[in-house]
Amino acid sequence: MRARRTCCVCQHAGTINSGVRGIVAGPPDKLRRRHVERCDACERFSSDEAAGLEYARLKGGGCSYEQRQRVIWTPA
Repeated sequence: MRARRTCCVCQHAGTINSGVRGIVAGPPDKLRRRHVERCDACERFSSDEAAGLEYARLKGGGCSYEQRQRVIWTPA
């Protein structure tokens, strides 16, 4: 019998699934930007900033801080 593989919350289908394990992202806004955070359940990344940089590296575009000090990803 094979062991059942559990997946983290960040991998469940839905609007927060970013397609990258360990990263959750909000739905895109009108300019296709997304708020990016690390997944607090699996903690693959040390911070939201590290998660945003990895997301930008994998998906292209760039990331920065918005006015409320949240990491936001902007497509290229």
